[in-house]
Amino acid sequence: MNDGSELPTIGIRIRSCRRYRGMSLETLSGLTGLSKGFLSMVENGQRRMDRRSHLETVAAALQVSITDLTGQPYAPTNPAQAQSLAAIPALRIAILGTAFHERPERPARPVAELQRIAAEVGVAWQASEHASYAPRLPELIEGLHSHAADPHGPGSRAAIATLVEVYRAAFVLAKDLGYVDLAWIAAERCVQGTQLLESPEWAALGEFSRANGLLTAGARDRARRVAQHAADTAAASLDHPDVMPVYGILHLTAALAAAPGSDPRDIDAHIAEAADIARRTGETSAFRLHFGPTNVAVWQVSIAVERGDGGKAAELAQGVDPTVLPSRRRRAHFYADLGRGLAQTRGKDQEALAMFREAEKLAPEQIRTSPLVRETVAVMLQRARSAAGGRDLRGLAYRMGVT
Repeated sequence: MNDGSELPTIGIRIRSCRRYRGMSLETLSGLTGLSKGFLSMVENGQRRMDRRSHLETVAAALQVSITDLTGQPYAPTNPAQAQSLAAIPALRIAILGTAFHERPERPARPVAELQRIAAEVGVAWQASEHASYAPRLPELIEGLHSHAADPHGPGSRAAIATLVEVYRAAFVLAKDLGYVDLAWIAAERCVQGTQLLESPEWAALGEFSRANGLLTAGARDRARRVAQHAADTAAASLDHPDVMPVYGILHLTAALAAAPGSDPRDIDAHIAEAADIARRTGETSAFRLHFGPTNVAVWQVSIAVERGDGGKAAELAQGVDPTVLPSRRRRAHFYADLGRGLAQTRGKDQEALAMFREAEKLAPEQIRTSPLVRETVAVMLQRARSAAGGRDLRGLAYRMGVT
């Protein structure tokens, strides 16, 4: 486990990896397409590496993983984070030790009881309360697999459907904590489960999980292709009410994956298609995706930030009422992205800090372990030191373990 306080910014880690490789800034610039001046300022803490696409490009050039540059998993800074991290070994064993065609040896609770626990996990997952649900995942996975592996069992289909949701929660936990490989395995388990359910809405959901897993792993082009192909496939089943929200989310995923360097018209076309579907569906709750006009607007803010257009992100955010979204996780994501967008604009650090604090109030575990928020806060803090940085900024940095 990396200690975030030892190498507090992504820029310092980039410099460390670059020097280890014996690579000059000129060479890194040539490999990434990022200017030497920008990379120098990133390494010196004067600019942020706050776009995931840039982070992926630099990691590929340096032949390291993304987590080598973010420093994840971070050392815990509070009991909740420590409890979440402590659940990872048992979760890994549970995921790697089960399969859809094999029944675990241990007897399982009844499906109805496991479904009740999974529903509680779903609520906690949507609130990013990782410490409250992480310890419950291993037993749920093993128990549900016991029922899912019996093709003639009365609860087999229900167990598989519930497993998909549990694996989605496991994906979010692993992704947030920085266990990218475990997150990918959880995403693939979602795909396997949805394939067994043999229904268009579940198939679309599985491909959404796969695209998310690919984005988390840094395979952006592949994620875009998967999301695009899945949306094209789902288009044939739009008469099914639960297909439409997933279809819309797939277009938003394709737009986010394509955000850096793609033709803006392609990105806008994906967003327009999702917005059109959202007008037809209204606000929905299918699969806890919370698809609807509000979430489309939230995704648009994220896409603008990934394109490096903080001003556009702030403009788009003015028309968003995040309280419409029942998910604290999604609301926190909105405020975090808006904060990152504001920080991309000179003189907006105080407004960015206000957004980060709002996000932290909603989902502290999620925000304190977000590498891009941490990077933004670390650079803001370094810049503010010369002007005796404010107490609120120092407090947020301290809670994140950024020193």
